[in-house]
Order: sequence, then structure tokens, then C-alpha cells
Amino acid sequence: MRLFVIIVGSAILIDGLSMAVLSTFGLGVALTLLLGALLTAYGIFFRQVNQAHGPLIWLRNLGFFGLGCAVAMSAFLTVYGVVDSKAADVDAVIVLGASVRGKTPSLALVRRMERAVKLHSENPDALIVVSGGKGVYEDISEAEAMREYLVKNGVAEDKIIMEDNSFSTRENFRNSKKLLDERLGGGYRAAYITNEFHVYRAGLIAKREGFEKPAHFHASTDWFIWPQSYLRECLAVVKTWIFG
Repeated sequence: MRLFVIIVGSAILIDGLSMAVLSTFGLGVALTLLLGALLTAYGIFFRQVNQAHGPLIWLRNLGFFGLGCAVAMSAFLTVYGVVDSKAADVDAVIVLGASVRGKTPSLALVRRMERAVKLHSENPDALIVVSGGKGVYEDISEAEAMREYLVKNGVAEDKIIMEDNSFSTRENFRNSKKLLDERLGGGYRAAYITNEFHVYRAGLIAKREGFEKPAHFHASTDWFIWPQSYLRECLAVVKTWIFG
């Protein structure tokens, strides 16, 4: 058990360090580093911690309770997220933004764009809203990065609507709805594309921003960004439950 904890902790720590170098450092990377460091330390001092009394045991139990909750919530987010709607049933699809490093889309954003291209081939009449502003480490907006990718991969420019003023999922939906209302009027059905871990929370926010029964389509998440993606999303879901 001690060796297993050390191996798992070290693997998570190495993954966090790699992501800190290769991607934008954020809350998800910080949580990954923290979890990896704590598990590795617990494995190294396994016997001492388990033989201790008082506050240390309470901290250990609290830590494992929190980790168990995160694993359970991550499983729920995955199962919920991978069940897609029918492509033919939507009039417009919103591709939610993710980080861009310079002009290079992050892996999460690439997967969302790949799904958007696939959806376009299944429903070429649907409009595609690319939604995301320009962040601190970004030379172009997330919307512009997505537009360029979609055009290069065969999506007609007149089917793409750019929304480049958003800096949160809530703003993604709010600003995209204004553009779609202007273009389509009322009575349309909208969908959104995001990674499977984000589908559940995005759906909650979409409904609060005025989308009735929004459809959704998931993009896959590369295994080496699972820790940072799911740890950050678990906290974000709890925040949404509490504060809306």
C-alpha cells in the first residue's frame, strides 16, 4: 500500500510539473501539484502518519474523504458528459472557449474544435458560434483561434459566428445568446460543445442564461490532463451549486 501511494503520488506530481511547463499555469495545475505532493509525502511517511494520534489522523481522514468525493464526482461528470444529443435536432451550436497559448490552441480546445467539425459534417445547416475572449497569455482570442481552425477544416465562413468578448462559461452563453437571437430570432434549439468533464456544469449555466433544454456534444479529454481538468471542475461544480 505504501509503495502504491508513492507511485500514484509521484505520477500525479510529475504530471502536474509537466503541465506547469507545457501549458498555462492555473488552478487545475496547482491542485494537481498539491495532490501529488500530499500523496507522495503520505507514502514516504506512511507508517508515522498511520501510527499518529489526534489532529494528524483527523487531517488524514479528511483528506481521504475529500479525495473520495472528488473521484465519485469525476465519475459522475464523465458518465453524464459522454451521452450526446442528436446532431440533426439543433439549429446552432456554441463551441465554448478554452485557453490558447500564444496562437496555439490548448489540447482541450483542439478536441472541442474536432467535435465541431464532426458535428458540421452531420448537420451542415447549423450555425456555429465560437465563443471566447483574449486572455493574458493569448496573442489572439479563443474565438479567432477556433474560427481559423474550422475554416481550415472545411467549415464555411458564413456558418461561423464569432463571439470574442467572453471570459467565463456564463459569459459564453450570455453573449452567444444575444448573437443567436439577432440572427435566428426565436424558436431555435441551441447546443454546446465542451469537454465531457465540463458538460454538466455548462448545462446548468446555459439554462440559467435562458437556453431551454440545451443539447450538448462532448469532446474527449487527453488522459494526461485529467487530473488538472477534473480537480478544477469539481471545485467549480461545488461553487455553482452554492452560489449559482
